[in-house]
Amino acid sequence: MNASALTLSSQSPAQVTGQAYLKFQLGEKIPAIVPIHYVREVVSVSLKRLSPMPNMSDSVLGLIYRNGQVIWAIDIARFLKVGEIGAPTRDHDFIVLRVGAAAFAIAVHQVHGAIWLSANEVQQSLGYAHSTAMSYLNGCALKNQEVLLVLDVEAIVQSSAFQNR
Repeated sequence: MNASALTLSSQSPAQVTGQAYLKFQLGEKIPAIVPIHYVREVVSVSLKRLSPMPNMSDSVLGLIYRNGQVIWAIDIARFLKVGEIGAPTRDHDFIVLRVGAAAFAIAVHQVHGAIWLSANEVQQSLGYAHSTAMSYLNGCALKNQEVLLVLDVEAIVQSSAFQNR
């Protein structure tokens, strides 16, 4: 990814206001984040434990049962057309997200933990992102010399991939 199109924040830590994000690997070499207020839990589950559903988008892995609720599980890399989650024989990290009454889980390569970004660190500089992915991104951020894609969780849950449910 091209980090030169992003500007570095010049604020000191005392001046920073913003929000917490959960950082993860969207693909093998694609770091991404989601606002932490959408995150309900992170779990490791084998793809074999999902219930596949016919006539759904190829990015929908199936249904997963969590905390008394059945929710959709999607391969977010495939959904954004930047790769796919990989082997069904191993456990994968899933981030369970909630938008209003809707909950769904995204399969990711690896979860790294929480980070804090100020409001001016998230920028709309997305010229390098795949055109399909741009519809589901709120921008990007440069943190520790790494470009992070900021997922638009509300746009993802409103996508056509979920309209058949």
